[in-house]
Amino acid sequence: MIRLLATDVASMADVAAQAIEVARRIGADHAVASASAQAGVRVTGRDGATDAALRDAGQGLTITVYRGARAGTASTAALDEHAITEAVEEAYAIAALVGEDPDALPPALADMAVDTPLPPIDAPSGCDVASLRATAMEGDAMLRAASRPGVRVETVTSGVSSSEGVHALATSAGFCRGQSYSHHGLWLVALARDADGAVNDSADSFDRRFDRLMSAHALADRAVARATGQLGARAVPGQMAPVLFEASVATALIGSLVNALSGNPQQRRATFLPDALGRTVAAPHLDLHEDPFEPFGVASGGFDREGIAGSRRAILSAGTVKGLFLGTRSAGRLGMRSTGNADGPWNLTLTSRTDRGSFAELCQRMGRGLIVRRLEGGAIDPVTGNWTHAVAGTWVEEGIPVHAVADVTVGGNLRDMLNGIVAVGDDVERRGAFSTGSILIDAMQIGGAA
Repeated sequence: MIRLLATDVASMADVAAQAIEVARRIGADHAVASASAQAGVRVTGRDGATDAALRDAGQGLTITVYRGARAGTASTAALDEHAITEAVEEAYAIAALVGEDPDALPPALADMAVDTPLPPIDAPSGCDVASLRATAMEGDAMLRAASRPGVRVETVTSGVSSSEGVHALATSAGFCRGQSYSHHGLWLVALARDADGAVNDSADSFDRRFDRLMSAHALADRAVARATGQLGARAVPGQMAPVLFEASVATALIGSLVNALSGNPQQRRATFLPDALGRTVAAPHLDLHEDPFEPFGVASGGFDREGIAGSRRAILSAGTVKGLFLGTRSAGRLGMRSTGNADGPWNLTLTSRTDRGSFAELCQRMGRGLIVRRLEGGAIDPVTGNWTHAVAGTWVEEGIPVHAVADVTVGGNLRDMLNGIVAVGDDVERRGAFSTGSILIDAMQIGGAA
């Protein structure tokens, strides 16, 4: 098997441990060191030719040194003994110049993931550049073969990537663990032209395992359908109407909820959901579950950058907030404990306790309204929850899509939107950490030309 990465977890753990030892020698009260390395290959093409074939690699060490409650941080891409020592000394010097922050002290060893199981997240593709190029060219050919009378389809880009990485964390409290991981992706962007104009749209697939990516054929079908489906788009009059967010777009709503429930906004009260724990903030049929340990999950991991493990837990249960996303600092300021989310959320899945229908069934349930297929420019006020986006999509009458829509805005308040979710489809898609089906909201303001 071809391996892209020339190092391993043990080597990175040794680098991090060396940095901790230097910090001890120069008198640091505490120290945290993170060492990582990654390597990948990316190939893009169009019109039967390779646009680019790039192999990249990198490594680095970040060290945070504490003098009492004062912390200094430095980093280096060189991992030899001299570079490590220099970085630690620089961090120690910086610590003398900053103010104290007791909430930023590293966690105690008892709170860290010393023996937490590490989920499998490393599945090297074994692909060489030639095989990746063949995959990119396959996608390109399928896009170009989709032209039909009156509609020409072109490839904007067809791309594929495969990468591997390792990271290790060590602390002066005695923690030292690491993990290897992989990321793979395939993406296609199609341009559809007819006599009245041109529209581009895309389809993509990302996974820890290369053989679990959607096929180039399936992605080409999706990209072409999305692009050609937007030809002849027009605006609709301003009105209040139901809105159905396609699954690939609906994940953005989960992202807005996660931001509102994260540590910094919560402790600063800079969120439309302050003091959220125990409050009902969404429709009572909704559950949101977090799982850091899903095998090969895109957002799986054994511990966060502070060495604290996440947990399988409910974030929403029947629409009520059961958990926040906290790192050590924000947890301390809230008088709570870290939830292992210093890097953000782990794998999140939104589900409904009511019957979940297909996308077509959700259209029938909506009756008359707007399908949102793409978010364009927009704004979200995290404090008030006001949400406005320019969108592209499809207008629905009597449960049947009738024409493409463009140059319109959709707006609402996230409080109303979350409580107005009437259904979640069974057409589940994952975008990063977020998994959900299509989301139907009972009513939103649809504007005229965006």
